[in-house]
Amino acid sequence: MDQQEETTEEINKRRRIQSPSTSFFPPDLIPEILSKLPAKSVGRFRCVSKLWSSITTDPYFINKFETQSRQKKPSLLVCFKKRGDRLFVFSIPQDRKSSNEPHTIPSQPVHSYHMTYPKSYRFLPSVSVHGLICCFQNAKKKLRIWNPTTRKLYILTKPEKSWENAQFLLGYDPTDAKYKVLCIRFHETTDEVCVLTLGSAQESWRRIKTNHNHCLNYYPAHVCTNGFIYYTAYTDKTDRIGFIMRFDVRSEKFHMIKFPWNDMRYIVVLIYQGMFACLRSTYPGDSITLWISQDAEKHVWSSTNFLAPFHYYDQNLKIVCTLIGITDAGEIVYVPEKCYKSFYVIYYDSKRNKFHRVEYKGIADDESRLKNGLIKSRLFNIPIVSNHMESLMSF
Repeated sequence: MDQQEETTEEINKRRRIQSPSTSFFPPDLIPEILSKLPAKSVGRFRCVSKLWSSITTDPYFINKFETQSRQKKPSLLVCFKKRGDRLFVFSIPQDRKSSNEPHTIPSQPVHSYHMTYPKSYRFLPSVSVHGLICCFQNAKKKLRIWNPTTRKLYILTKPEKSWENAQFLLGYDPTDAKYKVLCIRFHETTDEVCVLTLGSAQESWRRIKTNHNHCLNYYPAHVCTNGFIYYTAYTDKTDRIGFIMRFDVRSEKFHMIKFPWNDMRYIVVLIYQGMFACLRSTYPGDSITLWISQDAEKHVWSSTNFLAPFHYYDQNLKIVCTLIGITDAGEIVYVPEKCYKSFYVIYYDSKRNKFHRVEYKGIADDESRLKNGLIKSRLFNIPIVSNHMESLMSF
């Protein structure tokens, strides 16, 4: 009997050795299951086997994962750069969970990690474009593309020396699943830019014509959605109103979009329900207007007014909060300019004309400061990246 049991056990053991564990699942089911997991889990499961590693690094799988990631609610990335080479990254929901919650919502969970970042460089993240973020916009420094999901930094080649005084804007083409970097000289009226396609070893910076003379300021407001980069531009250095330039990432064609106003005010460019939009302050500043680009070719915009200020002062917290965007549900999102004991996100509910405050502990409270060595750090002008989604892209 013992011999029989031993024989059966040996047979089963031999079968397990001969048959890979994945045989318990239909081959087509493995990528489907993995694509529904968080990016952190997918990264860990790459170490399970060569098969799983090849599945999760395949371009088709990466595109499928990102398609599903876009269907999830976007995140806000709150970042602290400690003196030295430590970068702390905190991910929190950008949208409020419920519209029926009280004015102050109890502390919410925070996903966080820290990574190594070159200590000799300032951390200047730009907008999140399909999960990637361009850092160090000034061409005098090294240009880096950051993937917060994989915690990887990719150093790119720079254009020739004559392009040192330039800005870099990241774009994504969903049709061909390609990222491109747009390089434009600032404080100089020009009809020429440089373009770099990421992911190709043979690719180099290419000069192309815009067919529209324009110039940039030092930090142009910009976003990328539906395969287009939108950025603020001006006819020359004396222009105080400006317009929007649209760059088609796939065709590499430019188009100028006129603003529906003719005076200078504060504006924030953003993505609203997948469309390019601007939030603009009104005079004397006690309300804002959401302008949505309905037809870029014909310069058609629609507008909605909100009884909310461009800068919000929270009486209880005694802090000024800066407007950074709007959720698809139509709530204006503010974040504090300084961070003390806790980190808050303020939402303005336009339907009920109410402000809601959401607290996130684990970012700036005493316990997290002690844990991360930030006790004496002054947390102000905090880099915050909105509309972030997870991505497994690498180069």
